[in-house]
Amino acid sequence: MKKLITFFLIALCSLSFITASGSAESGSGKTEMLLWMPPNGTSESLDLEFWKTNLAPWAEENNVDLQIEIIPWSEYTTKYLTGFASGEGPDVGYMYIEMVNDYIDMGLLEDLDKYFTEDEKANYLYYDKGYVKGGQYMLPFIVGNARLFFFNMDILAEAGVNELPETWDELVEVLQAVKDANLDDVIPFCIAWGDSSIGTLNANFYPFFWQAGGELYNEDGSEMTLSDGDAALRALTFVNDLRFKYGFITDECMSMRNSGVKEQFAAGRVAVCVTDATVARMADEAGINWDFVGSLKDKEEAVWIANDSLIMNAQCENKELAASLMKYMTTGDMMAKYHAQIASYPPITKDEPYSDNPRFQELYANTGILHTLYAAPGAAAVADNLYKNMQLMMLGDLTPQQVIDNTQAYADSLN
Repeated sequence: MKKLITFFLIALCSLSFITASGSAESGSGKTEMLLWMPPNGTSESLDLEFWKTNLAPWAEENNVDLQIEIIPWSEYTTKYLTGFASGEGPDVGYMYIEMVNDYIDMGLLEDLDKYFTEDEKANYLYYDKGYVKGGQYMLPFIVGNARLFFFNMDILAEAGVNELPETWDELVEVLQAVKDANLDDVIPFCIAWGDSSIGTLNANFYPFFWQAGGELYNEDGSEMTLSDGDAALRALTFVNDLRFKYGFITDECMSMRNSGVKEQFAAGRVAVCVTDATVARMADEAGINWDFVGSLKDKEEAVWIANDSLIMNAQCENKELAASLMKYMTTGDMMAKYHAQIASYPPITKDEPYSDNPRFQELYANTGILHTLYAAPGAAAVADNLYKNMQLMMLGDLTPQQVIDNTQAYADSLN
């Protein structure tokens, strides 16, 4: 049994005297419920105010004292681990797919299927993507927010570039032209390397790895396969070369968070970046003449998309009420507000019109190149280890092969 699960089980047993999560009655006679969500908007306060305002009618109708916490991405996995271990986790929460495996194995997530009617299921566009490890443990909430290659077309024109690249080699040619043009205060290529979140891998590793023909785990998710074949070495070497061989990634980018990359692209300083699709709105508002490429090609094409979902804590005392909250949060009207006020994502239900940037609609329809991540043992911990090893590589302290060896050894140690 994995060390992570062993630690988790010991923590749960030692704290078994603690009251299970939520749904107790408060002194006011209201049912207490706890909701944990991440900050997908421009600030934690914006997300908190959105949910407080928009869930207030549901809470009043159902006589619920609904407590809402916005968990920073930098604390996300730790907060969930300690919360579930202490019996103080949420009744309803939000997990990305790398998190769920260990919680399912320990019986901490509720199978949602029996709480939804066939008509309700049919209204969700991606309901089946929440079926993992033999159960409907996830209700897809964000499917999309692709990581894409964005280009400042005015900067490219100044550098004499008239066509967008289609392959890795062509990307190097474009970036070399920008670098050679010696444009004042322009960063040729930027990906967030200073962000603490493992979500950075969605831009700086997974797309390149998949484009090189790699898969991180075997078919049933039981074993990591990073060291199989040459895909990881090809991808890591290419990313490493962008910094050390070609000098396209500057020291400034090494300290940037993803929000900083988007801000600098919207400010007109970045020629090319890999970041999430929400930068399009920022660029439009700033008047940036931009274009994008969904996937470059090495051996194949691949685009990372999110598969983030709502989950129900198996310790929740009022599961029907928790399911009601999840349904209310994902109605077409609610998600239309969320996508307009917090972050632009494709719709998740049939009763919400497409309101994301129309330039991405064809991309999201091309499902053959869209990849989501893995529900595998220790996936979040392994991703954190991989990202830290890659950061060391980009500081010149590890080689691409050492990144592979170190990460594979860590993954194997969890089994």
